[in-house]
This record gives sequence, C-alpha cells and structure tokens, in this order.
Amino acid sequence: MVDTLIQGKTRSRREFCSFYTESDPILTYMVNKLMLTDGDSVLEPCAGDGVFIEKILNSQKENFTIDAVDLNPKAVLGLKEKFNNKNVRVWQADTLLDFKTNLFDQDNYLYSKIIGNPPYGAWQNQEKKELLKQIYGGYVKETYTLFLRKCVDLLETNGRLVFIIPDTFLALHMHKDSREKILKDTKIEEILLIPSNFFPGVNFGYSNLCIISLIKSSENKENKIKIVNIKETIDSLYSLAGGDYSVADYLQIVSQDEILESEDLSFLIGGDTKIRELIRKTSLKLGDTADCVTGFYSGDNKKYIVARDLYVKGSKNYALVTLNDTEFNFLEEQNLLDGLQKGKKYVPFLKSANSAFTKETEWFLRWDKKTVEYYKKSKTSRFQNSKFYFRDGIGVPMIKSAHVHAVRLENRLFDQSVVGIFPREKKYLNYLLAFLNSDVCGQLIKVINHTANNSANYLKKLPIIIDDKFLPEIDEIVRQILIKDSDGINLDRINKIFNRIYGI
Repeated sequence: MVDTLIQGKTRSRREFCSFYTESDPILTYMVNKLMLTDGDSVLEPCAGDGVFIEKILNSQKENFTIDAVDLNPKAVLGLKEKFNNKNVRVWQADTLLDFKTNLFDQDNYLYSKIIGNPPYGAWQNQEKKELLKQIYGGYVKETYTLFLRKCVDLLETNGRLVFIIPDTFLALHMHKDSREKILKDTKIEEILLIPSNFFPGVNFGYSNLCIISLIKSSENKENKIKIVNIKETIDSLYSLAGGDYSVADYLQIVSQDEILESEDLSFLIGGDTKIRELIRKTSLKLGDTADCVTGFYSGDNKKYIVARDLYVKGSKNYALVTLNDTEFNFLEEQNLLDGLQKGKKYVPFLKSANSAFTKETEWFLRWDKKTVEYYKKSKTSRFQNSKFYFRDGIGVPMIKSAHVHAVRLENRLFDQSVVGIFPREKKYLNYLLAFLNSDVCGQLIKVINHTANNSANYLKKLPIIIDDKFLPEIDEIVRQILIKDSDGINLDRINKIFNRIYGI
C-alpha cells in the first residue's frame, strides 16, 4: 500500500499522526496503571502496531477481550496479521466518528479498561472539522483531547483509562472544556509528566508528554490527584510501576475539587502552595489593570521588514534600512494608522522583546500609505489591535525563556510574537514593567502555564498586588535602569521589593 503525501508528509504522519509507543518502560508503567483483572473488556481506540495489546497479552491475565480499533488500513492489516487470537478483535474505524453503540452489534457497549496513545494534531479536511465541531464543540484541531473525551464516555462506571498524551491540556485555555469533562466525570488518580524525548521518535518544542490514569466516576469529591515528574531517566518508570515514588524528581498532591473550583480549571503544575494560592486567591489580575494584546504581522516579513545592520541577530536575507527613508518623528504624523504621509517609508518596529526593561531598535517596518492599505486588505497580514499601535506600553515575548523579559515599547509598533501590555492607569507603567521582570513574576507564569507559550491569555491571569507606597522607589529604580541599562544591583532591589509585596 502506497503511503500518500498530505501537506508534504506521509498520510500516516499527517492524517493519522501515528507515533507508535515502542518504549518498554512506558508500556510497563501504563499497563500496570490499567490494573487488569480477569474478565476485563479492553479497548485500544488507536491501536497502531499493537504494542499495548502485546503487553496486555503477556500480562498473565485470562478470560478478557480486546477491541483494537484504528483508522489506518495499513495498520489494521498489520494488526490482523499479528493477532490471530480469539481474545483480540480488530476493527478499521474512526473512533471519533464511527464509534456508535452498534459498531460491534451490541447496544450501549462500554469497556472496563481503555488504554491508548491517541493521535496528536491529526490533519483533517474542512468537512471533517465541521463534523467534529458539531459532535464535540469548541476546539477540534488537536485530536488527542477529543479521544480523551470520547473514551471517557466509552468507559463503564469505575472503569479505568490510561493515555499517553501531550501535557498541553493541563493549562491551555483552548482545552478548558476537556479539563471540565474529566474533572467532573472521573477521578483522576495520577498524572505522570515526562520529557517528550522519552518517547521514541517524538521531541516537541512546545510541550512535554504526560500519562494520565483515571477512573470513570462522578463520586470524586475530596479526590486527590498525584502529579509526578520524571525528568532524567526513563527506566525510573519501572520503579513507579512497582509503586516506588522515591525516584520521582517532583511529586505533588493536588485536590481535584480545588482545580474544579478554580477560575480556568487549570492544573497549575509546579510551584509551592504559596504560589498556587496567589494565583487562585488574588482577586486582581493583570488583565484587570492593563490591556494585553497581540501585535502586528505584515504577512511577508522579508518583504516589509528591514534590519538596522548586518549584525542584528536573524537578519540574514533581510534588506538593510535606509535611514533617509525612516521616519523617527512618526508621532507627529497625522492619521498615522493610515500610513506615513510625508514621503518616508519606514517606522521603528519591535520584532522581539528578548531583553529586560529596554531594547534598542534593530528593525524597521514599511509603513507608507500604499503599503498600509495593503496590510488592511490582505488575507495574510494581521492588522489587529490597531488602537494600541504607536502607544507606550510594555512588550513581553510570547515564547518563554528561562526568565520572563519585559521591555518598554517606547511607542514602537510591535510584532505578533510580542504581547503588548498597556496599563489603564499610566502611573503603574513602571510598576508593572518592574513586576514583569521580577523573579516573582517568573515563578507565577511558569505555574499558570507550564508550556512554551506566554500568550496574552496567560499573562492576563498573573495576580497583581498594587502597593502604592512602593511606587516612588520603583519609578526611580526603573528610571536608573532605563538610563544606565539594567544592572544586577537594581534587579536585586526590584526582586526584594516584589518578594516583600507578594509575601515570598
């Protein structure tokens, strides 16, 4: 069978997103968490090459059945050849769409155990996307959460499910509905966090993996969730499978009720009790005190953005600015949102914000009247949040680094990779700039969203404690930093002030 190409990748990678589980420590841990007993009815909803089934068949249990389902006809053929076993039934079907109650000629058929490695971000045509939206609602681009929700419905009461999936569902706003589903309909026993490179052939840049173990039950009051992190050695999963948690790099016990009662149903991974309490109980958030918005995108950066000189990082293949064509007094222009009117072509542009407090201008954006007209009409450019263009505020990079960085925008237009933060009261501009560069802010944002993304939606959730008596001191410190550039002594002063304000 020919593996056809979809969007430049093989069909099995784009449409089926088949990353097969070939790690014995992972398989051992997951099958152990399934707690198989004689008489179990087991579902593998995306069976792939059948490694879970092999592990289950070697578990010494008897008198059980396994339904192996896969969408990929090539995988189904391989499963039928591999398992000539009366206990295993192989089906070609789309678990998300075809799995009706009469699929196996039995009404209301439910399973006592479900195990799987569902597809991550499987490609779908528009027709299928619309159908999935009708069935599941909300965000359907990331398919693994749809498998999680569907398979919870396919579990019998007190049945067990064990999945290996990306950890993004634990915090990302788009997965709130999925979090609500499992928090209300199941008792989550354990969430094991592991690096994505533990999984052969997978190494995500934006997240890691987790193995979630849960029980179908609405009787989940006072349930405690064990959150375990293994960072270094995959063989530690053998010890965990045997109940030895001394090998864990991090172990946290979290109340399921506490998560369910929180504003965004986020699991708040990491951090100590004080940090989690600050996030949950501080009434004032950054989104209450400032507008947090995404910046501008030209649609073709190499055509419309130019670099200051050859030494600007990432400037290879970019044209260089001509200073005579650049308008530095752009704030004096009338109707600036319609473009430059006096013959100049470029304005200063903040393409990234990967420094603290201040960043010199390295990039310039084409902004003559004709080009701005194109930006507004083009389907590829994003002329978004324009009322915040050319205003003084704070820029925070959307991609996380080891420390949170924030810089003064200084009225420059800012890129979509930068979140613009505009305090509603100008007197708090330096206060919030200092806070966003503080160690306290770094601790808080890592727990609010543990993935690589620092988008506006997550920054809005930062707890803000305003203590006006520190305003003059913070203003003076920031003024010194902006004049002299950042230095260790002033950063230490800022950290001490915010540690005191936040009680850390």
